Amino acid sequence: MSLGKNNRHTHLIALCCICLFILGFSNIEDEYSSAMEAYKNKDFAKAFQAFHVLAEKNYAKAQLMLSEMYYNGEGTPKDYKQTIYWHKKSIGANYIEGVCEFFAGLVNYNGTFGPKDYKKAAFWFKEAAKISQNAEAEYMLGQIYCLGQGVPKDYKQAFHWYTESAEKGNPDAQFMLGLSYFTGRGVPKDYKQAVHWFTEVAEKGNADAQFMLGTMYDEGKGVPQNYTYSYVWFNLAASQGDEKAIQFRDQAISLLSPQQLAQAQDLAAEIQYKINHPDNPDKTSPPPNAASTSEPQIKGSGTGFIITGDGYLLTCLHVIQGAKKVEVAVGDDIQQAKVIRTDTNNDLALLKISGIFNALSFSPKRTAAMGEEVFTIGYPNPDLQGLNPKLTNGTINSLTGFKDDLRLYQISIPVQPGNSGGPLFDDNGNIYGVIVAMLDAEITFKASGSLPQNVNYAVKSTYAQAMLDTLPEVAEKLPSPVTQNMAFDEAVKRVGKSIVMVLAYK
Repeated sequence: MSLGKNNRHTHLIALCCICLFILGFSNIEDEYSSAMEAYKNKDFAKAFQAFHVLAEKNYAKAQLMLSEMYYNGEGTPKDYKQTIYWHKKSIGANYIEGVCEFFAGLVNYNGTFGPKDYKKAAFWFKEAAKISQNAEAEYMLGQIYCLGQGVPKDYKQAFHWYTESAEKGNPDAQFMLGLSYFTGRGVPKDYKQAVHWFTEVAEKGNADAQFMLGTMYDEGKGVPQNYTYSYVWFNLAASQGDEKAIQFRDQAISLLSPQQLAQAQDLAAEIQYKINHPDNPDKTSPPPNAASTSEPQIKGSGTGFIITGDGYLLTCLHVIQGAKKVEVAVGDDIQQAKVIRTDTNNDLALLKISGIFNALSFSPKRTAAMGEEVFTIGYPNPDLQGLNPKLTNGTINSLTGFKDDLRLYQISIPVQPGNSGGPLFDDNGNIYGVIVAMLDAEITFKASGSLPQNVNYAVKSTYAQAMLDTLPEVAEKLPSPVTQNMAFDEAVKRVGKSIVMVLAYK
């Protein structure tokens, strides 16, 4: 049976529309490739114009590149509002409110990619606080007003922002709020309130707050004078290496009887147990026969890498999340690790162990290049592949991750369970990122009908550095990058001693 005349016309029109759509998409891809070529050749004016045309057509890749060019001032004057605008457009529904603004604040505050600009930092932190009530941004605003960085020094404003952040649970802000009440800066002196906020953060393991509580119990400020409690808090701070606390603790011993000293040491042990076991707050000490009845079991493992000579290290949050105890294996030595800071948005965790180590350095370059050779060292599937570290290498496939996530690189490096948390290195052994995930095969098959072929991701090092920048005591210890060209085997040998296995216990 033949088609009628009208039906034939309808099918012909549909076929033409499909062809035009395919040709249009092909042209967009060609235009984007041409723009990228101009960008790589540093013809920024041409690249900017081409990306702008494509971005206006809602082409996400071009919108992302346009955001980068506005940020860097490539082919156009730097414009942070346009940076944020096009970044939001490129991410679309996956945009997380306030994250870009907070990151822009950190970049300007720390001078990550240029001179420090506290005035701009204050602007972007306020934007982040306004948009999403970001506790970290509120804390940074407190610091800016407290120190008069880019704004007139204003202790009342500092107190306001510390309060906003502290009430959301930010431990750094809680400590600074306690210090504000203790010193009377921005608020009338109130030792009871100072004790309240110092206790809040001291019970989370903050050594500075523990030292301040020791001082207040010793002097009877805000609390009845109590040398036993003074010793307890000095002892807890001293156990973290606080030199002043060690001195004060040793002096406090002379004020206690042997019975009081034993009581104080038991109380310190109970508090430390609560700090180490936040998910088990009802227990004040481990059961008497805990070791004999149920040994802790490993729930998972991953890789970490040391970034300071005194034992700070990075890994992925999902490696340790929910763990009741975290240990780190450095060669033949196994140590219990303390969790210092976590970043749920970027799946990062900062841990601390004791000792002196060779530290790795972050890359001096802001970003890797597409096609650049990279490598990692880690502990994939230790039960199957053994306990020795494994090296794998590959290339940067894309400067964005899943659904063009700006935070991620897509890499061709083979990744297995256990590689998570490992470093992504350039050819000199500088850190480009943190290995976080491989593309889920089941999800990909359901969405596309095919299995992914070695598609893996790493969080860009700038996001890890942004977390570290909130901890000046860590950031100032980061070693300088290696700039001279090294032979590959030499680079591997240099970094190998700084790669550790991370063990999480349930």
